Amino acid sequence: MTIIADGRFSRLRKLAGLEPVRSSPPMDVLWFRLPRSSGDTQGFGGRIGQGHMLAILPREDHFQLGYLILKGSYQALREEGIEKFHASLVSLAPEFADRVSLLKSWGDLSILPVESSCLRKWYLPGLLLIGDAAHVMSPVGGVGINYAIQDAVVAANALSEALRGGRVMEADLARVQRERYWPTRFIQRFQAFIQERVIRTALDPNTSFAPPALFRLPLLRRLPARIVGFGLRKVHVE
Repeated sequence: MTIIADGRFSRLRKLAGLEPVRSSPPMDVLWFRLPRSSGDTQGFGGRIGQGHMLAILPREDHFQLGYLILKGSYQALREEGIEKFHASLVSLAPEFADRVSLLKSWGDLSILPVESSCLRKWYLPGLLLIGDAAHVMSPVGGVGINYAIQDAVVAANALSEALRGGRVMEADLARVQRERYWPTRFIQRFQAFIQERVIRTALDPNTSFAPPALFRLPLLRRLPARIVGFGLRKVHVE
């Protein structure tokens, strides 16, 4: 019995005849780091303005930053020069003006092509795919690790007795997909909503950006965080 959670096993999926259904998110992400200084108070957050978006993730000694761009626009951005990128970054986050010069070339940034996909079937006799191997998540909300862990918990609940008994049936593998498939597809569709209604609009410099009502009404503000954090339902080790 083999359980695979790592998305790098795409060749194995192909050999097994398990092909994912892919979607095409409208953005890619430039990832890079800038050091923290003793006076920094910035917590987790994001900035939107002038057709650009920036995600700010504070770490112990640095900031992990994600600069969102329209899919396919990376080469045009490079041709404009690193100095123009510095200016755009400072316009979004002026507190980094004293250190953007540390990004000396495009080699100091990594391009993350954003994708989202999900297998129609996650298993074959003796083989179960979970996590990134079964479904690649968009980085929206940072839910990839959450859903991989939830998959593993459900797999442990469904398979532990069968594994101890030395006989795992295909029905046991089907149970894992049955419990995890629709929560996964739900969050992927939620991510697609955010990508189309928020991110695509925010990255269009010719469009006036306004967040959807879901993010403006006080009673609804907690809903996206609840969905991102726990999905449709919590899972627990039995």
